[in-house]
Amino acid sequence: MARILIAVDGSPASLRALEFGASLAAKLGVGVVLLYVMQQVMLPMGGGGGPETLSELQDALRTEGTQLLNSLADKARAHNVAVETELGVGTPALAIHDRSEAPDIQMVVMGSRGHGAMARLLLGSVATQVVHSSGKPVVVVR
Repeated sequence: MARILIAVDGSPASLRALEFGASLAAKLGVGVVLLYVMQQVMLPMGGGGGPETLSELQDALRTEGTQLLNSLADKARAHNVAVETELGVGTPALAIHDRSEAPDIQMVVMGSRGHGAMARLLLGSVATQVVHSSGKPVVVVR
């Protein structure tokens, strides 16, 4: 089944991307995959936190991501499309790229945070990285 991958992070831009992607999926008669990527948590050495602290932090982030995905899935379903949610862990641009390469994904839709040219130059942009690395069409919603 062909689907549109919609990368979400809870920002206003990703919410606009969700609306655009779900609406487009409804018009095309395809489903959507909502992907939220949480950064891998690492504590500095000697930071005083033990494995329990790291595990608790990861669990809290996973719970937060799952709650966001569930909420956004309801918004996508309002467009009468089939919705799958996925919680990724790692570098967002790499995780989005990797998931977009699956045969079931025909397109990627994601938001742009609208950083200025200098910030993009110095910091890079997840959207920019995905646009340049993906073999699939990528729509960046502002």
